[in-house]
Amino acid sequence: MSHHDHDPFDALKSTTPPPVRPDARAAALAAARAAYDDAQEEEQAKKSAAPSKGNSGGWRLTSIIASLKGFSIMDARIPLGTAAVALLLFPLGLQFYNSTALTPVGGAAHDPAPAVISDTAGQAPVLVETQPAPPEPAQEAEAMIADAVMPSPQDKMAEAPMVRAPAPISPSIALQTAAAPSPAAGQMLTRNSVDNFGYAPAAEPSGDSFTSFDEQRLKAVADEPVSTFSIDVDTASYAYVRRQLEDGYLPEADAIRIEELLNYFPYDYAAPASADVPFQPTLKVFPTPWNDKTQLLEIGIKGFEPPVGADTKSNLVFLIDTSGSMDAPDKLPLLKRAFALLLDKLSANDTVSIVAYAGSAGIVLEPTSADNKAKILSALDGLSAGGSTAGAEGIELAYRLAEEARVEGTNRVILATDGDFNVGIDDPEALEDFIAEKRQTGTSLSILGFGRGNLDDATMQALAQNGNGNASYISSFAEAKKVLVEEIGGTLHTIAQDVKIQVEFNPAVIAEYRLIGYETRALNREDFNNDAVDAGDIGAGHTVTALYEITPVGSGGEQIDPLRYGENATTSGAGEELAFLKMRYKLPGETVSQLIEEPVTADVVYDDITTAGPDAQFAAAIAAFGQKLKSSVYGSAMTWAEIEALARAGRGDDEGGYRAEFLRLVSTAALLKPDTTTAR
Repeated sequence: MSHHDHDPFDALKSTTPPPVRPDARAAALAAARAAYDDAQEEEQAKKSAAPSKGNSGGWRLTSIIASLKGFSIMDARIPLGTAAVALLLFPLGLQFYNSTALTPVGGAAHDPAPAVISDTAGQAPVLVETQPAPPEPAQEAEAMIADAVMPSPQDKMAEAPMVRAPAPISPSIALQTAAAPSPAAGQMLTRNSVDNFGYAPAAEPSGDSFTSFDEQRLKAVADEPVSTFSIDVDTASYAYVRRQLEDGYLPEADAIRIEELLNYFPYDYAAPASADVPFQPTLKVFPTPWNDKTQLLEIGIKGFEPPVGADTKSNLVFLIDTSGSMDAPDKLPLLKRAFALLLDKLSANDTVSIVAYAGSAGIVLEPTSADNKAKILSALDGLSAGGSTAGAEGIELAYRLAEEARVEGTNRVILATDGDFNVGIDDPEALEDFIAEKRQTGTSLSILGFGRGNLDDATMQALAQNGNGNASYISSFAEAKKVLVEEIGGTLHTIAQDVKIQVEFNPAVIAEYRLIGYETRALNREDFNNDAVDAGDIGAGHTVTALYEITPVGSGGEQIDPLRYGENATTSGAGEELAFLKMRYKLPGETVSQLIEEPVTADVVYDDITTAGPDAQFAAAIAAFGQKLKSSVYGSAMTWAEIEALARAGRGDDEGGYRAEFLRLVSTAALLKPDTTTAR
């Protein structure tokens, strides 16, 4: 045979792949192009130096029959061999790129589906992301050659599974492999990533935004004896955290607002006798489950609930986001079904209007009696998603419609959106000022958040607070039922406005304290008596819970050294009071606040958390859960098993099954963030 017998692919089979580089893909492309260019230059030089081969002029080959005379196509087609090498280098580089940890964040969509396995010790199942077994060098070269010759589409469909199918992973291998690369945001959790890094990655960055805040700090009573904050009845944080955990992700820390986790659940607090004094405080002090040297002070209130059938009137304007981002099953379609549920709770005393906003705002339904359900449902059904978002335009139009249909009762705009406000009033402060101004006219604003992808929780929270309303996150049809059916009385009927809580601790008895949660609801001490300062509202039947972790004097749990030159304050006539509680509120339509005062005495102190009752146990479990989930510097010492046991002991009657659901959530969190991990 001549020198043409040499096959350029033989050398490639024995070649060791180069080390993986971050720019592997770009390097492979550059190498292929350079090789092709060099070959072209070499061929051009040969052509110019030697006479042309083949038949003489005018007798060039015009038929492929000549190739039957023992003439190989590779004999005189050197550039074609070079091109084949170039084609080979590209898939080789691409294979290196896709088979290493160089895949950029966000590439999880191309990863194999995770498998659920258990280890041989019978532990709880864990999520494992299966990966293809690394091929032998010869097999890899053969696979690359198969790709380079570019088989037909039918051949590729038949052969691709044999080349790229992920090899099965045994439980022992999955649980004992060597250290893996750092998991990128959005990847599913593996046992290796838990062991090496101590936490599951947060959900892949998709545009959801939350208000950033610092955790409540420990305070010395001698320095700051007074704590003041606005009540909060929002529940959006719990619903969002639940969805993240159920999908196998840890929520980011700012998405976890412990007060909203606490207030998601109903509690059996004492109810007031009449609407004249719409609530009364329930106080308890009991041992802290995560620190045997401190105690928890629980403050609970339950709003007055009007009797069933009471003659109340509501003027509701549904402000519905129909922008293109709402085109998802858990957004506009779920929204329509949710509002249909709400409609079933309304009567002929109530009025419904619908405003939609997308590229421009428009009235979908003029004020209509709620008993005309067919007309309202037809208007809802006709909505479709599309266009950009003009949220501010829609809000202005909704408030104008609410003013035109005003009633003596509840006048409320209910904004349903995924949080996308990118057209219209582009100044967030100007939008908040507009909402606050409309609040003074008696029209309030509530927010319902839907879906994921661009959820602007920060703006939703700000607008709801400025609009004397509440914010909820509708993650499922079941959550829509809870918010818009079971708790609709609290949404539609406000019984107390601008509710503020102030606690003064006795330095002779309490050395230190820490309010758990309510970071975004903190008020200045002087704000408590200023009726012009806005605070949260309570709806009919709403329950609100607040927890302080307190350190008794002489308990040995003090963390703040006393001042060398300080002078301990003394409280004349306070006796053995632990603290003194004050609450301010306004009755609906009034501008002057009312005051409730009650001392915290030894009568409400329990030596054991079990004797404090199931609500105390469950509230403590919720606080421990939130602190551990967000890697708090306080209260993260409890194990998940201890938190679950405490919550189980506080499950109580559990009407609706929400506490049982929380128990399952604790088990999920334990898989995603094991006890052996360290705080992030």
